[in-house]
Amino acid sequence: MYYHIAETLKPIRPEDVEIWEKIAVILNPEEIKDHKLPAMLIPPESMLCAGNIKGCRLMVEQNRILGEIHEPARPHQQEKRIVFTWWNNNLLFVDADGEAAKCMERVRNMRPHHADGAYDLLMDFFLALIMDDLFHIQNMEERISGLEQMVLDNQTDKFIRQMSRLRKELNQHNRYYAQMNDMVATLQENSTDLLDECSSGRLQYILRRLNRLQEETQMLREYASQVSSEYQAQMDLGQNRIMKLLTIVTTIFMPLSLIAGWYGMNFDNMPELHWVYGYPAVVVLSALIVGGCIYYFKKKRYL
Repeated sequence: MYYHIAETLKPIRPEDVEIWEKIAVILNPEEIKDHKLPAMLIPPESMLCAGNIKGCRLMVEQNRILGEIHEPARPHQQEKRIVFTWWNNNLLFVDADGEAAKCMERVRNMRPHHADGAYDLLMDFFLALIMDDLFHIQNMEERISGLEQMVLDNQTDKFIRQMSRLRKELNQHNRYYAQMNDMVATLQENSTDLLDECSSGRLQYILRRLNRLQEETQMLREYASQVSSEYQAQMDLGQNRIMKLLTIVTTIFMPLSLIAGWYGMNFDNMPELHWVYGYPAVVVLSALIVGGCIYYFKKKRYL
């Protein structure tokens, strides 16, 4: 896909490009060798391998700026990797997943504003990339709330696995927004001569939005930690109930152990040894002790 960068993006054909000035191109890695692109617009071979892109970073060279964007995976959505090159007011996006094309369509549907250069298009591209992220953060909050309700309902069979997956996702997104924030800030520091008042304002808006997204993600991480603490408290409470029950049972049957040990000695001079009612008397005594202990514990509300 080729576009002419103006106040509104205009799709053009590759053969219509006569002078490389205010041109934006979206290609996948396999298509680059089939297009006649300026050498300075082509990123290094190492950046064209998707497996080498582990995060978001910006590389500022003397005549061009290169960037890598790694968007973490989401439910029902694979991770996305985009490489871009900014040279001589031209932009190249290398994308094997189709995310760059989607973002460019979002840019085309935005309200027209004073945007007539590669810098403005790149800012709009960043904005389109994070446009729907608040909805995803809201979805993660609802998932945490669902896990919290599971804890309250004592339905915690799959809690650890689901919470572990969710916390990993939160950590990845927190790191993603921090890296994007650093990327945009670095771009701002190295492009002050290209900024007019409108572009500067949009840049500050993107930085504020990235900060808000990072803050929201951090709040969800704290919320997830609180829910994990509630789960641990619920587990501790359950263990305490079990230990309490075991202690009560042990206390009830401890006198019986004493009686069994006492009358199991079988000394000749034991008066109950040859008593015809000795065995029934011990049975009745044991039953009375058990009944008395149970009555006592119920009265004290231990049972």
